[in-house]
This record gives sequence, C-alpha cells and structure tokens, in this order.
Amino acid sequence: MSETKMRYSKQREIIYEVLKNDMSHPSVDSIYMNVKKIIPDISLGTVYRNLNLLANQKKILRLDIGDGVVHFDARITPHYHLICDECGEIKDLFLDESLISVFIDKVQKESDEHIHNIDIVFHGTCQNCLKKKS
Repeated sequence: MSETKMRYSKQREIIYEVLKNDMSHPSVDSIYMNVKKIIPDISLGTVYRNLNLLANQKKILRLDIGDGVVHFDARITPHYHLICDECGEIKDLFLDESLISVFIDKVQKESDEHIHNIDIVFHGTCQNCLKKKS
C-alpha cells in the first residue's frame, strides 16, 4: 500500500494541534468545539473529514472503545488504553513490549494466523477513582 501525500491545510493543522494538546482522547464533538474557538466558521463535517483523513494516513489513532462514540488520539507511539469503569476516562498505558510480543507469538502459534497489529483495551478503575474510594 503506497502512502499518498496530503496537501497542506491550515484547518487540518489546527485540528491536529487541538487534538495533540488534548490527552483525554476526545470525541469529534469535543474536538469540533475546541477548534471552533480558533476557527469560528469551521463545520463539523470539515473536522470529521480531516480527523478521518489523519487517521487513514496513520497520523492519529481512531479509537472505538465500545461506548458508541469514536475517540481520537494524537499519540501514535505504541501504547494501550485503560477505560475506567467508574468515571469513563480513557487513560494511556505504556507496557513492556516484550510482554505483548510474547502474547502475540502465542496467539499466532495457536491460531496459525499472521498478526501484524494488536489493540488491547483494559477495563478497570483509574487512580483518581481509587483515591476517591479510599
């Protein structure tokens, strides 16, 4: 698959910067509201199209965590996500890649399939909610 160059777009750059500065894994609506503060006349469709374009070009991550809302993440380095069952916050988890590669190897051997990528979403309780409980 060849990677195609994207034409420069000031709107896309601002959308990307807004996402990059928001570590909460925001939805399209949240990104739109923040971009609208900078570009008041931008449409939701423009934000949505540019986010999808950036995701298709692997410049950002598109996250479907099962809550019916698509979330986006500008951090594309290998990492995983924890969804807090108490508050719903999505947290980044950075795990030892050797643990993951052992897991992938075992799954590949048992399934006879070639796995080139893995998305793991953990469910649990975040540190903030744990503190509130104690």
